[in-house]
Amino acid sequence: MNKFKPWKKLPIWLAVSAVIIIAGVILMAVLGFNTAAERPKNTQFEVKYNVVVDIDEKKQDKLEGFCEDVFKSNGLSVSDMRKATSVAISNESAQPYTASFVFYFTSEVSAETQAKVEADLQTKIKADADLSGEYTVYTVWHSESVISTANYVWRGAVAVGIVVALVYVAIRFGVGSALTGLTLAVHDALFTLALLAITRIPVYAAAPVWFAATAALLSLVLWLFHCMKLRSVKKESQVPVDAETAVETAYAGVWKKIAVCAGIVAAVILLTGALATPGVRAAVLPLLVAVVGPVYSSLLFGPALHVHVKGAFDKLSRRGRPKYVGKEKQADK
Repeated sequence: MNKFKPWKKLPIWLAVSAVIIIAGVILMAVLGFNTAAERPKNTQFEVKYNVVVDIDEKKQDKLEGFCEDVFKSNGLSVSDMRKATSVAISNESAQPYTASFVFYFTSEVSAETQAKVEADLQTKIKADADLSGEYTVYTVWHSESVISTANYVWRGAVAVGIVVALVYVAIRFGVGSALTGLTLAVHDALFTLALLAITRIPVYAAAPVWFAATAALLSLVLWLFHCMKLRSVKKESQVPVDAETAVETAYAGVWKKIAVCAGIVAAVILLTGALATPGVRAAVLPLLVAVVGPVYSSLLFGPALHVHVKGAFDKLSRRGRPKYVGKEKQADK
């Protein structure tokens, strides 16, 4: 069997979790979270244009060049640029726009600079024969709002998912497994909040709750690997096995799957953050912290805890049964 036996080291994992969570709680109380991601807000300059420009790449390149010249002359540095198509946005004159350039700035842009950029860009456009046309180009400034109403809906969906997952575990794998899963979910939520407070990773003000909920849901997903394997071990065993043996056997069969699953989740977060706009990146990349707790609990803390939980529930399930039944079955063999 595996020489490394985390299920025998519950006091160590309890101490590790206690130190991190207590330190995190103290820092949360004293310093709060690092919400530097909201200071300053990311500012966007959106340049919308209609099909007259959209179908002509030369005009697109010229318009983009005009924008870059205007930004440079006004001392602005573009951090990122995206092109959107078929946005179906209209200005006040009901003229449809089918595409747009969106330029991102990591610092706030003053109202005076915004007005100057718009005026300079319109001057360049009107002076150009290819782009000067009524309602050909429309510009707008706005600050990016990453934590929106959709995120509150998402956090609500995560909460519902956690409850559903716990009910499923209780019905299919037993109350003991559900109790361990609930403990791990709460632990990982607190663990994630503590790590955010300790590491001082910049986050949006509303993000920590979202990260904690995500960690709790991922914790239950990873714990399901153990539950399914424990159920399989019970079915395959010819004789009853004690809690430690069952957990040890299950652990040997699932730890690689858990590592692969967590790796895939982390890779998706990294890829999404790499491809996202700066504002979205600041909201997505810290989600990696929400993976650390579930991995720790599913590979170390959870198995050690479940040995004791399963042992207690196994004793309860044997109450009222004749104590000689298991011994006689073993003797017959």
